[in-house]
Amino acid sequence: MDLKKETVFGAVIAAAVAGVVFFAPSGAPKAESSSSLPSVSVSTFSLYESARAVAGEGLEIRTIIPLGSDAHMFSPTPKEVARIGNSSLFVYSGAGFESWAEPLRASLPQNVEVLDMSKHVKLIRSEETHAAHHEESHEDEHDRGAYDPHYWLDIDNMILMTRKLEAEFSKLSPANADLFHKNAAAYVAELQKLKSEYANGLKECRSRLLVSNHDAFGYLARSNSLESVSVIGLSSDEQPSAKNIADIVALVKEHGVKTVFFEALINDNVAQTISRETGARAVSLQPLENISEDELKSRETYLSVMRQNLHKLREAMECR
Repeated sequence: MDLKKETVFGAVIAAAVAGVVFFAPSGAPKAESSSSLPSVSVSTFSLYESARAVAGEGLEIRTIIPLGSDAHMFSPTPKEVARIGNSSLFVYSGAGFESWAEPLRASLPQNVEVLDMSKHVKLIRSEETHAAHHEESHEDEHDRGAYDPHYWLDIDNMILMTRKLEAEFSKLSPANADLFHKNAAAYVAELQKLKSEYANGLKECRSRLLVSNHDAFGYLARSNSLESVSVIGLSSDEQPSAKNIADIVALVKEHGVKTVFFEALINDNVAQTISRETGARAVSLQPLENISEDELKSRETYLSVMRQNLHKLREAMECR
């Protein structure tokens, strides 16, 4: 074990021995329990949704990133690291989305299976989210950080994620393989229905330009033949330049764009600035990296939030 790995895992062991009380992840969809079921820790909300749909009552699914927080800015506490270390399976989005996951996985006990979901979906390179997109799915050609990590906004990728989780859960709990297969088939059917709604809903629109403050919607745009333009790049903590904002203002005016989207759960100052300069509305769009506590209380799901996104896109682009 090298020094870095030893330091990370050593901190977890030291904390456990010392009995340090850490804060609980506020509003986690699945509270820690004494369930005897094998447990699966997942990072993002989309993974949680797919995992929960497949597992049913056959596994305990836990989320890592607290509700309402910016998933880009998250890093796990020692208690959360320890909780992952006690799981049977740790699933993370990958493709550079969770900068903490790669160092962590090498520090976990050997009995914890680890799944980087980005190796099992179709990725697009980050520089290609606005133009001709190059798909890549070969593991050997993965280059962390070179791809747009928001792949769950392509419904076909959600289907691939669901099928991969079915296979992994069946290895984890063979006695429940039939249950996982049945649940996965039902969820895939719902995802295919959602995909059809998007295809029909965005088929005939006055505009196909999706303007946003954060480049989180490249997959949604590509899968629906939209053109995505954003003020900042793939990370929500980037600071936009004055030139970037001026360019977007000019583009919005030139194309008569009626709506500028901003990402839910992060600051909307940039979108509001563009709105004031152009007269376009500033409207939130959910990239489903995470959801808020209010959305959880309202029993929102990946499916329901994606339908809300579709409604907002149809209004913004004046679709028939």
